Amino acid sequence: MQVDNKTIDAPLVQGNLWHVIWSMSWPLLITTVASSIVGVVDVLVAGHLGPTAQAAVGLSEHAIFLFMVFLFSVGVGTTAIVSREFGASNRESAYQTAAQALILSIIVGFALAITALAVAKLMLPFFSQSPQVIEQSIYFLGIYGAYLIPFSIVCTCNALFRSVGDAKTTLIIVLSEVAINIAGNYLTVLGNWPVPGLGIKGLAYSAIAGATIAAILALILLKRSVLAPSFNLLNRIDWSLHKRIMKIGLPTAAHRISWAASVFAVFFILGKVQEPTAALASWTIGVRLEGLLFMPLMALSLAVSSIVGQNLGAGLEARAIKAGWNVTWVGVGMMLILSCALFFGAEPLARSMTDDPTTIAFTASYLRINALAEPFLAINMILSGALQGAGDTKVPMLISMFSSWIVRLPVAWFLALKLGWGVDGVWYSMIISIAVYAAMVVVRYQSGRWIKTAV
Repeated sequence: MQVDNKTIDAPLVQGNLWHVIWSMSWPLLITTVASSIVGVVDVLVAGHLGPTAQAAVGLSEHAIFLFMVFLFSVGVGTTAIVSREFGASNRESAYQTAAQALILSIIVGFALAITALAVAKLMLPFFSQSPQVIEQSIYFLGIYGAYLIPFSIVCTCNALFRSVGDAKTTLIIVLSEVAINIAGNYLTVLGNWPVPGLGIKGLAYSAIAGATIAAILALILLKRSVLAPSFNLLNRIDWSLHKRIMKIGLPTAAHRISWAASVFAVFFILGKVQEPTAALASWTIGVRLEGLLFMPLMALSLAVSSIVGQNLGAGLEARAIKAGWNVTWVGVGMMLILSCALFFGAEPLARSMTDDPTTIAFTASYLRINALAEPFLAINMILSGALQGAGDTKVPMLISMFSSWIVRLPVAWFLALKLGWGVDGVWYSMIISIAVYAAMVVVRYQSGRWIKTAV
């Protein structure tokens, strides 16, 4: 393939496409798996404090996710614009966007942290009927909200590194955060150090410490990267660039908020089945364990987003389209293998996370049933990532809303409560909605209309 000289320093638009996919994917694969391990460790350590603590951690972390999605949206908008400008060798524009993305993320991070800390007591009672779970959730979230401030910097810096085709630096940053977070979990909760009796608050302090160190490291490494000139442009705010970033990113935020809100509706349904505390704890455990599977899909999604963005910027549309399909088939093949392991290892995995018999049974059921959906999930996440790399975020948002609210929740209510299937009815509704999403996103990607999306 002949590549224009002006794009020769954009690493994702030249050379063998499979090599490019591999060079971006393997560091992000380790990155996302490491990130998901933190969630598993959170639940595992909380398990030593009982099922109520596990349910509280799951509920609180999902609540904070509602705020984190706005930071993710800054990252999506940043990736779409910077990767496109980098692929087209518009370096000054890339530097300006990088600087404004950093400013925007810090502003948003502080605003979200203040909001999260202020509304914790108001939010949580809507999502659980257990006074004990609510009490511990408020106890946990009252500290954990501050995590959003350093995380805002980590999130945007990682998006910038991916935009220029540097996934290895992202790996270094995330591994440092994960190591500190996990060590802190065990030291504060199980080791009673440095202050005895912290309980689940220790998990919150550990997360904040890990993110703070990672944020400092990310800024140091960004200062030494190809985007270093962006630090000279931090002395002013360009609201027009903020608007461009959020125009692309906000539909992704709406997409994720819609999904997160639908999960709270799932919590409401789980609260009406028999053994509601065990049902919520099993969801918390099941999602963390399943995350070990779909985090690799997140890696592929992030990789293809940057690849598509740079290649569209370089005018290599056919290469961008091919990248999306190539990565999708890799993901589907991977999930076919891993979902078999999840299905047959469901009960041992459940037993490794809790000693409560009912929670074990519900968790094993969750893992077996959702194992059937993993190949469809691969299609959803990877093709959605490709569309996001092109800046096409509105259509995936609408597809997500339809599959969650029009498909998943009515089906969950009907199967779980009307037909009396209990937790299994909720789990089966997940498969159905994921399959519907897959069909719709394939139609969108195959249409090719997303290629001309303006960023």
